[in-house]
Amino acid sequence: MTKKEITINGKQYPVIFDMQTIMNFEEVTSGKSFFTENLTTLKNRIALIIAAVTAADENTPLEVKDITGNRSMAEVQQIIAAYAVIDSLAAEFFKIPEIEKKNNPEPPAEETESEDKPKN
Repeated sequence: MTKKEITINGKQYPVIFDMQTIMNFEEVTSGKSFFTENLTTLKNRIALIIAAVTAADENTPLEVKDITGNRSMAEVQQIIAAYAVIDSLAAEFFKIPEIEKKNNPEPPAEETESEDKPKN
């Protein structure tokens, strides 16, 4: 499992993405499914940041108010940067192993009918 760090208000926090992160997200969002929630909203991105930090360190002092702080554009930029780090960890977590790709290849694209092919 890869661990990275994010910066919130000048403080470094470790983050990971694993099953615990998903469960933490669902707890923070009062039971909303990680798999159906829209992660483009600022609120859900903040929830994911809290979830990833808590998965890395269950005793973290980080709270939502630390992330939103002064409600300025600087905080929004920190949220976007932190989300990008966590999103890259999620991409690693959900990556399909090469062996699985070989065992379950993509079906070939359907051929389109063209004028030079006879129709049945």
